[in-house]
Amino acid sequence: MTSERIYQADDESWFFAIRGNQSRGPFISYVDAEHALDLHVQTCQHRISGTFRWPRSWHPLRSLRRSAPRHT
Repeated sequence: MTSERIYQADDESWFFAIRGNQSRGPFISYVDAEHALDLHVQTCQHRISGTFRWPRSWHPLRSLRRSAPRHT
């Protein structure tokens, strides 16, 4: 993916630009923004090809899952 889409804001957080003059972020590092951009592109490619599947980290039901209790 081209690095021209990834940029750093004045507060040192990272974003990436997408169509429609929109941006996604903030991300902690360039690498995190690059990874998120790659996932975004993969998602768009799957939509176009008709084989769309949610990336595991973006699955809409993920927030409804129960997490294991934490032992402190």
